[in-house]
Amino acid sequence: MNSSQGFDETYDIVVVGFGAAGAAAAITACDAGASVVLVEKSPEHCHTPSTRMSGGMVMTVTDVDAGARYLDVCASGMVPFDVSHAWAERAAGLMEWFDDVIGGLDMVASAGAEHPGFEGAEAIVAVQPGGVAERLAAAAGAGPRFFEGLAAAVARREIPIRWDTAASRLVQDADGRVIGLSATQSGQLIALGARKGAVLACGGYEFDEDLKRDHLRVYPVHFYGNPNNTGDGVRMAAGAGASMWHMNQMIGRAIGHFDYDGQPLNFIIGIDPPGYVICDRAGDRFANEHNQALLRHDFYYDLLAYDPATNSHPRVPCYWFFDESRRQAGPLTYAHFGAVAVGLYDWSDDNSAEIEQGWIATGDTITEAAIAAGMTGEAAHQAASTVAAYNQSCGNGEPDPWGRPADTMVPIDEPPYYCVVLWPGGSNTTGGPRRDRHGRILDAFGNPISGLYGAGELGQASGLLYPSDGSNLSEALCFGQIAVEHALKREQN
Repeated sequence: MNSSQGFDETYDIVVVGFGAAGAAAAITACDAGASVVLVEKSPEHCHTPSTRMSGGMVMTVTDVDAGARYLDVCASGMVPFDVSHAWAERAAGLMEWFDDVIGGLDMVASAGAEHPGFEGAEAIVAVQPGGVAERLAAAAGAGPRFFEGLAAAVARREIPIRWDTAASRLVQDADGRVIGLSATQSGQLIALGARKGAVLACGGYEFDEDLKRDHLRVYPVHFYGNPNNTGDGVRMAAGAGASMWHMNQMIGRAIGHFDYDGQPLNFIIGIDPPGYVICDRAGDRFANEHNQALLRHDFYYDLLAYDPATNSHPRVPCYWFFDESRRQAGPLTYAHFGAVAVGLYDWSDDNSAEIEQGWIATGDTITEAAIAAGMTGEAAHQAASTVAAYNQSCGNGEPDPWGRPADTMVPIDEPPYYCVVLWPGGSNTTGGPRRDRHGRILDAFGNPISGLYGAGELGQASGLLYPSDGSNLSEALCFGQIAVEHALKREQN
């Protein structure tokens, strides 16, 4: 250990977490001529950042002011406008950054705003490597391909990576400035100094049950992002005096949560193609299932109902019913998202292995499938009545009471029948240490904690509604750059 400073090694910038935010931060520091190290909790051979598990989409902005207004509407007052504006301003330059700094990604427009009726939505464009068609045809998927591009850019710059190193506490001087951190590397305690700043880019608290129970709007909640996101950054920042914001927020939808060799494993679920019906615990429909089929993130809000009379959440879990035609149509999850994309599990093409494992309940009738999935007898019979009523309404010309488009009203009438238990969940939490427009983490009085920055899922600069596909990666890349640029300004150090 360096006796003069108390650190084993010292760098200008120390970045915690090697995902999109960490990569952007490290690359920005290196290209500015600063010394930088990436501190990554995972061992190199099983590195599963949420970026690799994503669809590889990145939100960009074509008009800064319009984009900022749109982000502000989606934030619903949870994020100051100047923070949203800083995000939009940087997102407007991401395409140039991909070409000039990363290279080789061939980012192509593939989607727009998730809420096209909001002011400024026309300025939102999501891009991904090769576009949608190539993504769906590529075995590797766009998420892994996108992260490989970032990782290659890090490798070309010979940025050191401390693998298998779990950061645990920030080190502050007598004035409260963050000057480094302590971590455990392969079982050994080490200390790394940060002359200019430390950037927390280590993800959210998707796999910390206490934090989820205490802060999210419903419990249990399950996530298909990086299983190493256990709230380390929340605790580190809190230990340094950070204020927290929107800890009750997450990027959600209904997902599958299963036991695999004694360990939980979560999956993004694709209910398409029709027909499909999702029922609550009483066996009744409760929302427009087409939003789940579109993988819209606001379907999560349909799952949050609470009944004080029974002290329960009647839609946690909920139950998805389908028939043999859907079972044969293809896997219930996606090869380019989540656990399958990074090799944690290989879902069978015809879903037969998952039926064998009990993840997909089956029966000769809807009632039998519902009981096999864990519904009570009364609820199972009600679910059968609900599906029968749905079948009768298909093609009768009457509008669906929950707003389903007519072309999605396909009968569930080809036995055997199936039921999958679905839970509120998603890719990531977004709460964490409060930030300003420079990525500085703020204390309980709104003052910056000198030398401490945040980027990515940890305290993400998004609020009530997810702006568009690729918002997570966009925010991570933008604030990874913003944070380091501010930390390296001479007048600030």
